[in-house]
Amino acid sequence: MSLALLVAGFPFVSLKGEQTVVGNGRVTLSIDQVSGRYSLRFGKSAAIEAAAGEARLGAGPVRSTTDYPRHEIAGGDVERIRDAFGRGLRVTVHHRGLGASELRQIFWVYESRPEAFVQIQLVDGEPAGSNYLAPLVTETPVHLEHRAPLNSLFVPYDNDMYFRYRSDGWGEKDGSYEVGALYDDASRHGLVVGSVEHDTWKSAVRFKRDGGLRAFAGVASKYTHDSQPHGTVTGKVVSSPRMVVGFYDEWRAGLERFGELNALVKPALGWKGSVPFGWNSWSGHKNKVTAKDADAATEFLQKELPGFRSGGIAYINFDSYWDNLTRDQRVAFVRKAHAAGLKAGIYWTPFTGWGGLERTEGKYTFRDMTIKDAKGEPLPMLDGGWPLDPTHPATLARIDRELKDFVDQGFDYVKLDFLSHGALEGRHFDPKIETGTQAYAVGMQRIVDDLSPKRIGRPFFISLSIAPMFPHGYGHSRRISCDAFANIGASEYLLNSTSYGWWPGGRLYRFNDPDSACVYQTLDESPVTEAEARTRFTASVISGGLMMEGDNLTNPRARDRVKRIFSNREILDLARRTPGFRPVDGDTGSNAGDAFVWSHGAGLYLAVFNFDPIHPKRRTIPLARLGLRGARWKVHDLWTGSDRMIDGDPVLQLAPMDSALVYLSAAK
Repeated sequence: MSLALLVAGFPFVSLKGEQTVVGNGRVTLSIDQVSGRYSLRFGKSAAIEAAAGEARLGAGPVRSTTDYPRHEIAGGDVERIRDAFGRGLRVTVHHRGLGASELRQIFWVYESRPEAFVQIQLVDGEPAGSNYLAPLVTETPVHLEHRAPLNSLFVPYDNDMYFRYRSDGWGEKDGSYEVGALYDDASRHGLVVGSVEHDTWKSAVRFKRDGGLRAFAGVASKYTHDSQPHGTVTGKVVSSPRMVVGFYDEWRAGLERFGELNALVKPALGWKGSVPFGWNSWSGHKNKVTAKDADAATEFLQKELPGFRSGGIAYINFDSYWDNLTRDQRVAFVRKAHAAGLKAGIYWTPFTGWGGLERTEGKYTFRDMTIKDAKGEPLPMLDGGWPLDPTHPATLARIDRELKDFVDQGFDYVKLDFLSHGALEGRHFDPKIETGTQAYAVGMQRIVDDLSPKRIGRPFFISLSIAPMFPHGYGHSRRISCDAFANIGASEYLLNSTSYGWWPGGRLYRFNDPDSACVYQTLDESPVTEAEARTRFTASVISGGLMMEGDNLTNPRARDRVKRIFSNREILDLARRTPGFRPVDGDTGSNAGDAFVWSHGAGLYLAVFNFDPIHPKRRTIPLARLGLRGARWKVHDLWTGSDRMIDGDPVLQLAPMDSALVYLSAAK
């Protein structure tokens, strides 16, 4: 029996015995009302079979939808809908009859989309609670056609502690955070699974090497930095986030699409200006930054790098230890920057208490303001700072006071750091806040409201440094990695994040931030080679284009190096476009890929890296791997400005620690 019109691409529903089948020509959902299981099939290319849902009922056991004797779909449980994802059908399944809370599963299939969505709810007449809801659990091996060994993507929860992305993330106990992918990098076919709602839960996706899949909400682990279990969410209806399951011919496009789906639910924070270019004090000066250092950077950008602008603008930004200057000195610095045609930035940690717990904030101490454990004691320090509760009135008042002072001093940009502190699980001042994600959203929304152009009368750029990827929508940019300095190891680490975490840029955040692009000195203040400098600069450009120089510009040798590297107009033009370079290869384990590509115009840009500190490298990139056809190509080198013609696959010769950035276009 058909319950929907058969329109090309529009979902149909049919009842086949005890099977309810929903499909749109690209994905087919089958629900078994005898067993309570379901399957998702994507033609012959991929399938998830014998899946169920799970929930922890209060402090009791985890129940599966298959534990219930009745699995019911009533007449009103199949509905036509139209929402941010388009037109489609929603199907609700009621799992009942255990003498316990009902488990309710909701499925969405949309017109022409290669995805289905699933959610699970805990439903009771009286308020109930859960800290674990899993819309998708199967022990049956996931089917994906492949001709090479499959990869399982691991995405870290945040960018702290130098956690790396992995293409071989099978061994992670909880899986990948907020999104995971199973893919064949040879054919590039892949399944992408993840949450598209991030207002309450921390979630994870685990593909098992020996088969099976678990996508669940309620994760707390070393990767989320939590010492407490995930918070329990209560109510008469407790809902997991809606999760998407999609099959894509191109796993890279699938991750980009995942970002776009999330942006339909919550858009990126709007920014009408250009991508920021400028200078940041941390790498070159750290805790010793002075007014003289900032003045030197201002003079250098004004007089010696006049072409280093984006939208006619460059920023001079203080990082941590800006309080080495008095407030009057900071105001004078901002005025100098503005008089030089530049803008000024500053740094802050809104959810971190540095120093002793007895430090006072008005009538409260840091001890009062911290997130608490189950015994009412402050959570342990993280990264050397106390986690402050974003819902505490003193934390919110502190945010209001500090941000207003930044605005009053004339700053145009703030880098916010150690934000994951505010997302930790624990007990919060506001009893309505039950999870770390909910608390984080309270604090971050306060920041956005305080710096709203409508409120302060001008644009103010919000840059997130150490921060969760989700929830998004609270910053114009987010650091793609942890701190990255100038040496080749730092560039390789940064490009690990670019290899597997490029896709939030332009989707979840207006810009990815590759951190300060130092080209002269590294963390221990030792200089790096010219090749390392080119590599660090190129890595920043292809990782999002937000270009913050970070060297000590009182050093004449550093000034000479910066002037050489940062005067390449053609590469700066590329950075201004905020290119979305993809990895050429996605099977590099925990290492960075060495080749990245961005299609633009009639050709494509190709960046290739040699991370070896000793040996040169000859790298051949098959044209087919780049999505190109034809025999003869023009190769334009953006570093040298030279052109050459090639017949067949491009071959690049790289010195130790060096890189190449070229544009390939069809020969005329």
